[in-house]
Amino acid sequence: MKLRYLIFALIFVLSACSSSVDSQTSYPNGNKEKLAEENSNPIIPENTSSTIDKAFQEEVQDTTAQAVFAGQFQSFFLDNDNVKVIESREVEWSDTCLGIDQPGVECVPQVTQGFEIILEANGLQFDYHADLVGGEVLPATIGLIWTRQGGENQVCDRLIIYLPDEAHTCWCNSGEMHSARVKLQEILSMDEHEQLMDLLRHFTKNSINNSTMVESKPVDVSLMFHGQGNTSPQTADQQTLLTMAENIFSRISP
Repeated sequence: MKLRYLIFALIFVLSACSSSVDSQTSYPNGNKEKLAEENSNPIIPENTSSTIDKAFQEEVQDTTAQAVFAGQFQSFFLDNDNVKVIESREVEWSDTCLGIDQPGVECVPQVTQGFEIILEANGLQFDYHADLVGGEVLPATIGLIWTRQGGENQVCDRLIIYLPDEAHTCWCNSGEMHSARVKLQEILSMDEHEQLMDLLRHFTKNSINNSTMVESKPVDVSLMFHGQGNTSPQTADQQTLLTMAENIFSRISP
């Protein structure tokens, strides 16, 4: 029942968010009361109502839970009308980070009961990891990993983009490690985000390495691009990917 609840809440939230795409308005994560009030009479999508029994429909009227999921999944960049649940299953995550690499976050190695939900939207597949109660819901499909190390100042920059709308970064500053986690919609325009999604849909997985010299010190830049397409990026395309990743990183780090 908990897994069915989580899946339905996810479908409901993504469907409800489609109207927000047109109006370009959003709710802060802390504004759960307002969102709960507006969702007090949820509409069950036609393609799922036939498979949900009456008791289950009554259970998902819990507006508090709906607000929790809304805060996790709402994104202007999703074509919510076309979001599909491909697969869902109960799992045991090996750590408190739900099996997800998060720069700057210490993961405790302990078994954590939870769920994995695989979605498809905008021509891409991506999945979410959740704990047992759905209080922690994290994107898990990597779009790219960009790193920059070395140089006169011994930089240690790293960017991980999780589909569809999240970026994790870490960097060194005066010998200290700093990290940040942001939504891409906070730093990219819709056109910029769509350009990134186009590249992910078009190109295959690819590894790019680019070393340069800064004040006689080598700086190593690498990019692991996790595209879901069928075309290998050429030299110019690889440079586009590197430039885009560096630009995203620069908008997050100071």
